[in-house]
Amino acid sequence: MRTCFLLLLLLPSAALATEDYSALFESAVENVTWEYPDNWAYTETRRNKDGTQVGRFDPSRPEAERWSLVSVDGRAPTDEEIEEFIEDKEGERGFMSGDEEDDDEEDGVRTMVEPGSLELIEETETYWLLRFVPEADDDDEEKFLEKLNGTVRIDKAGQHLEYIDISTDQPVKPVFGVKIRDFNTRFEFGRALDEGPIVPVAFRLRIKGRAYLAIGFDEAQIVEFSDFERVR
Repeated sequence: MRTCFLLLLLLPSAALATEDYSALFESAVENVTWEYPDNWAYTETRRNKDGTQVGRFDPSRPEAERWSLVSVDGRAPTDEEIEEFIEDKEGERGFMSGDEEDDDEEDGVRTMVEPGSLELIEETETYWLLRFVPEADDDDEEKFLEKLNGTVRIDKAGQHLEYIDISTDQPVKPVFGVKIRDFNTRFEFGRALDEGPIVPVAFRLRIKGRAYLAIGFDEAQIVEFSDFERVR
C-alpha cells in the first residue's frame, strides 16, 4: 500500500519534470549572449585539413584594421594570405559569421531540437545532460537525422548551455550513393571573461564517408575563440 501511495505522489512530479525540459532548454538558450559585445577583442583559431590560421579582432582599432592575421601554421602570413583573410572577414562579427542577426543564430539553435523530444540522460550537482531528436526540415532530412544522436548539457549554476552535440555511431545514408561513417558537430559555450556573459567559444565539425563508392571524403574543422579582452 505504501509503495502504491509513493508512486501516486511521484507521477505528477515526473510528468511535470518531462514538460520542464523544454522550458529548461529555452531558458538555457536565452542565457547565452550570441553576439560578442562591441568592446571585446578576441583571438580566433581555425583548424582544418589546410592547416591552422590564427586571427585577432580588436574593435579599438580603425574599422578597416580591426581584423589582423596573426599566423598561418605557426609562421608569419604572406601578403597574399593577409589580403585574402581580410576580404573573408569583411562584415563578419561574432561566433556565427555573416550578416544574420544574433536572434537568428539563437533561433537556429532552437530549431536543431525537435519539440517535445528532450529527455534526461544524467543529472549531477553541476549539470543536466539531455538527449534530443534533431529537427528535420523535410522527409529526406528526417531519414538522415533520425539516425543521429543529439545531446545538450546545461550548467545548473547559471542554467546556460554548455554544449550542443549531434553525432552518429553508425553508418548513415543521407542521399542515394552517399554513405557517412563518422559525423559529429558540436557547439560549445562558456564564460569568456570573469563576470562576463556566457558566449559561444568553439565550433567543431567532423564528417567522414564515401560517395558513389569511388570518392572518399574526410573533413574536420575546428573554430575556437580565446584571449578575450575588454578594450574600450
